[in-house]
Amino acid sequence: MTELSGAARSPGAFTPETRAANTIKVFVLTGFVGEASFLVLGLVLFPDHGPLLWRLVWTLGLCGIGMGAAVGALTYLATAGLAPGSRASYAATAVSGALLFAVCQTLCWSLDHNVGLNYWGSRDMPALFLAKGYAGAVAGGLLGSFHLNSPKGAALMSRLGVFR
Repeated sequence: MTELSGAARSPGAFTPETRAANTIKVFVLTGFVGEASFLVLGLVLFPDHGPLLWRLVWTLGLCGIGMGAAVGALTYLATAGLAPGSRASYAATAVSGALLFAVCQTLCWSLDHNVGLNYWGSRDMPALFLAKGYAGAVAGGLLGSFHLNSPKGAALMSRLGVFR
């Protein structure tokens, strides 16, 4: 991979420790942005489905940060042996991220639907709940892979201060 100018470096230029931290940070950011969009959608479509504080804690804290960190850590473990920027790393990172986010979506569905919270409309609009979650999982895996494996993605993360 070619070296990028300034603070941005190619994905292959990171040490294993830096690569692990960057993988976690990228998926925390991806999860947080995805969950923030789900929060807005949920507040618009289901404004009276539960207290705002608990909905904020659930989406941004538990899922945005907690889920993102877990997905990042497990994705790093699944891809640590692959050369950053390689086709195998692109594919494995995308698939791992998407599958792990999808597992979280399924857990969220189960909690919201079966425990009876219905904060996010799993009982009112189950098809929308599932479709937006699985679409978000695929998008999160693909975006995470792009940011971790491409020079352009790494440059963007450096400019945003995610890669330091």
